Amino acid sequence: MKALLTVILVVTLLGITLLATADETGSGPDILAKRGKGVVSQDEFEARAAKIPDRYRVKTIRDRNRLKDLINGLLVNAQLAADAREAGFEKNELVIERMKLAAQGELAAAWLQHYVASSPPADYEALAYEYYLLHKAEMLSEEKVDVTHILVSKDERSYEEALDIANGIYAQLQENPGAFVELVEKYSDDSSAASNKGSFKNVKRGDLVKPFENKAFSLQPGEISEPVMTQYGYHIIRLDAYTAPEVLPYEQVKQQLVEGERERHENRIRNDYLSQLTSLGVEMNQENIEEMVRRQFGEDYVDPYTNN
Repeated sequence: MKALLTVILVVTLLGITLLATADETGSGPDILAKRGKGVVSQDEFEARAAKIPDRYRVKTIRDRNRLKDLINGLLVNAQLAADAREAGFEKNELVIERMKLAAQGELAAAWLQHYVASSPPADYEALAYEYYLLHKAEMLSEEKVDVTHILVSKDERSYEEALDIANGIYAQLQENPGAFVELVEKYSDDSSAASNKGSFKNVKRGDLVKPFENKAFSLQPGEISEPVMTQYGYHIIRLDAYTAPEVLPYEQVKQQLVEGERERHENRIRNDYLSQLTSLGVEMNQENIEEMVRRQFGEDYVDPYTNN
């Protein structure tokens, strides 16, 4: 039921006309969606969904944005194809060959997907645990900081005026570092200061604007920075605490490692199979090459091309 509601929501957002799965006689085509001349059947959607690896398929289809993109992509192709058929374009000889190539490509991709999926699996959990033991130094939590800051905004003043005020606040803090929270309440233009007293906890790299981040992670606990300029104005930053990276427990990274081992195993199977195919000799003779050059470039290019 949830999946059905998601589909209805998405197609509504797309402006797709929903069709009944049966006509008045009860034997109509199984159509999922229609837009203009484009029609997408349930079978076509299923074929497209089948291209998504099994372990990602449900998550992908249940994601509103991804589902929207899938259906929209199918509809655009269906609309373009409908226009092409209406113009008789599908009878063009070169187009016919391109459609054959597309069909061959889809068959090859489906077969390769099937070949990998039906190959014997490895013991992914054992491989994941072995990897964890050998690479613990990589299994680290992110470093974090607790900071408190005073912002002197440049919104209603120039940067020069903001810096003058920030320097005055910094001078007060040099004389009395313990007055930091008091000065946050008195001077900070950060709208959140009233509720958090200028304090932010468990801040990771990437959570802050770069100049603020670089300075915060360079301080020692208890140290107060000189004014730091960002696009918001000038900040005076106090580092309250620093949490160093720690080795994460196996259970916390297990699923990620298992998926990584599964992907590596499947890539090995895929690459080994493709290597077997590409290791076979290619049969081409001079006559074949000349005919290809003639068709692509014309008679004048045959001799120079084949003589090089």
